[in-house]
Amino acid sequence: MADPTLFHSLTLEGFRAYLQPKTFDFSKKPSLAIFAPNGLGKSSVIDALEFLFSEHGTLDRLGQRALNNQAGPSALVHNGAQAAGIAPVVKFTTITGKATTAGSRTAQGNPRPIHAAATAMKAGFVVAPIIRGYTLRTFVEEQKAETRYSDVVSWLQLSPLVEVQKNLRLLRREVKAAAESTTEQVRLAGQLRTETAQAVQAWDDAAVLDFVNTNVIAPLDPALTMAALDAADAGYVDIGKRVAAEEKSVGLAGLRQVRNSVIALWQKIVPEDGGDPEYSGAIAAFDEALAVLADAMVTEADERDKAADTVFRSVWKEAEKLFADDAAAPDKCPVCATAIGDTAAGSVPAIRDLLKTHLDDLQSYNDAKTALDDADKATIKAHNQLIARLPAMIDHLSEDDPDDFRAALIEYQAGVAAWPAAAAPASAAITAELEARLAGLDQDIADIEDKQGEHTWVKAKASIDRLVKLQTDVAMATRTTEELTALHESLGTQATLVSGKIREKIQSLLDTLQAPMNDIYKEIQGDKAKPIRLELPREDDTNQQRMQLVIDFADNRQGVAPGGYLSDSQIHSVALALRLAAIKKFNRAAPVIALDDVVTSYDADHRRAIGALLAKMFTDCQIILVTHDERFFNHLKDQLAAKDWQFTRIIGLDPAYGPRFADHKVTDEMIADRWDKGESAANEMRQAEEEWLLGIARGFGVNVRIRQLEKAYSYERSELASAIGGFLSDIKLTPADVPGVNNRFITSLVKGDIENFGSHFQDAPYGDGSIGDEKTRWGEFKAFCGQFECVCGRTKYQRPFGLSKPVCAHNKCETQFEFKPLVV
Repeated sequence: MADPTLFHSLTLEGFRAYLQPKTFDFSKKPSLAIFAPNGLGKSSVIDALEFLFSEHGTLDRLGQRALNNQAGPSALVHNGAQAAGIAPVVKFTTITGKATTAGSRTAQGNPRPIHAAATAMKAGFVVAPIIRGYTLRTFVEEQKAETRYSDVVSWLQLSPLVEVQKNLRLLRREVKAAAESTTEQVRLAGQLRTETAQAVQAWDDAAVLDFVNTNVIAPLDPALTMAALDAADAGYVDIGKRVAAEEKSVGLAGLRQVRNSVIALWQKIVPEDGGDPEYSGAIAAFDEALAVLADAMVTEADERDKAADTVFRSVWKEAEKLFADDAAAPDKCPVCATAIGDTAAGSVPAIRDLLKTHLDDLQSYNDAKTALDDADKATIKAHNQLIARLPAMIDHLSEDDPDDFRAALIEYQAGVAAWPAAAAPASAAITAELEARLAGLDQDIADIEDKQGEHTWVKAKASIDRLVKLQTDVAMATRTTEELTALHESLGTQATLVSGKIREKIQSLLDTLQAPMNDIYKEIQGDKAKPIRLELPREDDTNQQRMQLVIDFADNRQGVAPGGYLSDSQIHSVALALRLAAIKKFNRAAPVIALDDVVTSYDADHRRAIGALLAKMFTDCQIILVTHDERFFNHLKDQLAAKDWQFTRIIGLDPAYGPRFADHKVTDEMIADRWDKGESAANEMRQAEEEWLLGIARGFGVNVRIRQLEKAYSYERSELASAIGGFLSDIKLTPADVPGVNNRFITSLVKGDIENFGSHFQDAPYGDGSIGDEKTRWGEFKAFCGQFECVCGRTKYQRPFGLSKPVCAHNKCETQFEFKPLVV
């Protein structure tokens, strides 16, 4: 099996709460636990992990932009980073086997690309490695069954199968909707009613054929009928012949052809609102183009006269630069060396006006020349179009035309062809005749159509043709519905088969996940905890893309949702157990777990149980854990292997630095720092004494009294000191008296008057603690502790079973404990 990838180091700089660089080194101890009260920056470490692997370089709760309740990526940057000149970044190194890879990701600007090393590590995260306490309840109670199903099957790496399920379901839904749709049938029925004048309400071959024979053909020829509504029917073929004969006999087709030729040359349209008439056709276009060309020629000639000296344009442009308003004008003419005052203009301003006039004239000429060129092109185009359309009109006129219009049109054609070598012929007479003939043609066509009335073979055939097409459309719509219905049934059979196989596969894998999940759940909640089941819908359920978390809560509450019957801690445990089981099972290539305040709903026993769970089942994982629960933090220190875990706490948040870390024990420096600020260190002294006493009590193997249930694992200083004092008395070892203390110092530790005085509220006025008293007390405590040092200089002890006295914990020493002489 390939070596897993783990974090080797992690550095936060200018990121979230961390202004100055803070590096977490995992090279010797791969797992980390951080304790801090709320608001001191502990969760920023988990944020850094989420940011490193985020697709868009942000956090889910921040969003990709500042919108609604989301702060956007700008919240990634420490608010003092810009002023301090710090580039916000998260740096990291990973280790796989013995090979390390370094990377980083900037937290500002756009884009914020993910590093290749992070991408490679992310590939090992089948299940998201970050578990935040505030999301656990959501997973159980608020997350939709479909979303939970999608998440879990992605863990199982079965997403392609789920996509097949989704696509099959979507396809069936769309096919069913199309099969049940009546939109096309309603449209065709409406069209049928219109074509049959409401005589036929729904399509029926016999009824429609009867309508055609009775209402369409019979008024024209009662003896003619159609046997079928088909273009190959003999009756239909006969109707086609009669249409051709009808148009030939009345000349309607010819009249329309002549009309089209007239319109191609000339048409006058008077708007209904009484406005100016509009003209169209090739003759109108040519006449208009000629008029525009004539105007353009006049304008161009006029502007050419104004700009007669166009040859000097380049000279004028250069002169304009010399005499510009913002330039130093020359004293003499740069061409002839004549003094400016002796020139015809007489002054620099006059020269500037003269230049402007000439240059304006040149621009006007350029515009006129461009307009002339455009008009010339348009006229040539209109001329060619007119030449092409005149022959068609001439061909429609007979040679013995009584009005000699054909001869006039031929003469006009010759004149147009001679242009531009000769002047274009006048068109007024031609257009007047065309306008008159168009009016006559329109009247002739209208008269013929009026005489034909409603019943003509042309109209009859058109009506029959529409019904034939409608028959085809109705048949197509009916067949489409039948095919879609059959397809839907076939898809249902196939979907049932495919979904059944997929369901069987997914359920078998869910079962492999369900067992470790319940093992973890019982580790937290105890052996009597009811097991949780991961269930898919019944096999006959069409929507298989759902997963339920259910529990048999009681005999009359079988298969119920946990949210309605379990406590907060149990609900959180369900989600935590499922996520942890999935990470352990599927993230073997990168077994990293990040836990962000996951014990908020647990009591002391369950917190300790979670610590035991991590020590028992997740020793092969790298765990990065942050918590604001100090008791849980102390449980972890007590339960987890010191060789694998590093414990630290955040003792404050410095706006100019970031979170201030300390070792997991209070140090002399921390206490001295308090005093230097003029503050009491009584709380720190109490904690330091408790930590020292706990270490000695553990090393000596002393017996302590079983605590009350609500404080089962929390031993106060007085209890530890009493237990150690009793143990020393039993083995007949007595520490030297500390100068200035009138009793055995161990008894003084039981009472802790000075520490209590400074750390507890005092009813009496002026009851504040004294820093001087604290310093004296601290010196006495350090002197007392010095007696517990081994001859080898170490202070850790152990007492294996069978020994009455403890021995040095260092395997090269193992000297039996004896008090060292007191050093004052």
